Amino acid sequence: MIIAPSLFNSDLYLIQANLARLEKSGISHLHIDVMDSHYVPILGFNANFVANLKTHSNFILDCHLMVEKPEDRVESFIKAGADIITFHAEATVHHMVIINQLLKHNIKVGIAINPGTPVELIQPLLPFVDLVLVMTVNPGRAGETFLPFTVEKIAQLSALKLAHSYHYDIQVDGNITDQTIVSCVNAGANNIVSGGFIFNNNEIEHNILQLTCSISK
Repeated sequence: MIIAPSLFNSDLYLIQANLARLEKSGISHLHIDVMDSHYVPILGFNANFVANLKTHSNFILDCHLMVEKPEDRVESFIKAGADIITFHAEATVHHMVIINQLLKHNIKVGIAINPGTPVELIQPLLPFVDLVLVMTVNPGRAGETFLPFTVEKIAQLSALKLAHSYHYDIQVDGNITDQTIVSCVNAGANNIVSGGFIFNNNEIEHNILQLTCSISK
């Protein structure tokens, strides 16, 4: 089970101290939200931020591109040192162009689907990806409520993975708390993105422990 804190929800003034706290809590992955204010209505981190993290930390950097035409942005994140790059299936018609570019550079390939997007849209791509991200809220909008119907897609992806011996992780992102995590993990998710919950009140260690205890019961 991977827990990947979403830095977009952290207090960036305290980033150096908070990264040390995450590392002490056993966190190995960081989730980096890249947003362009077009595909989603707000701006997020850029490639320079990723490059700085790569230079000054040992985390696995999981970059989530919530951008239009991700094929135009991928190269900069490859150069920045991203370990995993996830793009939205809805944001491009050039899925295999991006996938082949990432594979060429030995970058792990992730593909994301929004709550309203069926698994069938990406089914032909599943043999080629390392991670499938199921958005459990509408991306890029603060305060969204967890959408329970997205759990069915996690179960569908888990069944396809088992039936075809695919190798992808199933990641969830969107209002993941100690409550909502349970149904996601039970359905087959093994890669958990959580931001607001982990960084709430800056009680990082306590909140991570709550998440892990919820799924170990």
